Amino acid sequence: SYSNYGTLIDVAAPGGDGSYSVISTLNSGTGAPASDSYAGYQGTSMATPHVAGVAALMLAKNSALTPDQIESTLKSTARAFPASCSGCGTGIVDAAAAVNVAAGGGGGTGTTLAESESNNTMGTADMVTASGTTVNANMGSTSDTDYFRVDLPAGKTLSSVLTPGASADYDLYVYNSAGTQLGKSENGAGSVDSVNSSNTGTTTSTRYIRVVYYSGGTGSTSGKYTLKLTW
Repeated sequence: SYSNYGTLIDVAAPGGDGSYSVISTLNSGTGAPASDSYAGYQGTSMATPHVAGVAALMLAKNSALTPDQIESTLKSTARAFPASCSGCGTGIVDAAAAVNVAAGGGGGTGTTLAESESNNTMGTADMVTASGTTVNANMGSTSDTDYFRVDLPAGKTLSSVLTPGASADYDLYVYNSAGTQLGKSENGAGSVDSVNSSNTGTTTSTRYIRVVYYSGGTGSTSGKYTLKLTW
């Protein structure tokens, strides 16, 4: 009940629930070190140290990471929520996944891919084969819609992060191969949209990521957006 939520949230982290606190190591000394102890904290007081600790581990692996790279990696490597949450960011911060990306030295930037038109249907979707790919694309008109396909390995979670222009409002949807909608994000103009989709099966499962125009600019300049796909 005391949790922050909404479009400004990047990621979530454990913070307790009502009378249930997250236990942390502490020291009983008030002016100098004394005996070791434990204490329970809740809300932002506990969630923030989780994220700050992960950022510190990332920098320990790769001191060249910029603040933007740390933020984007924390978001792209977050694991999916066990239930839907439209105002909790891209997912729950995943220390192991974020540190592994940081150790690779690229801050999770991956490869880039230019959108190829016409990709307005599932049958003509652009194929994305490498985790960490950033797709550079645009909304060609007010009726445009773009599809991208990922064959998601078993046990993996697909993170889709749509970043529009400052005044644009494009929405993000994820479907399975049967066309069933698995998730959506419909934030306002200039806001990042993100959807996580997990493959809990034992075989590869196809995901279609769809970007839809709602309002704002169109065309090769005013309609630009990026789509980051990581799994």
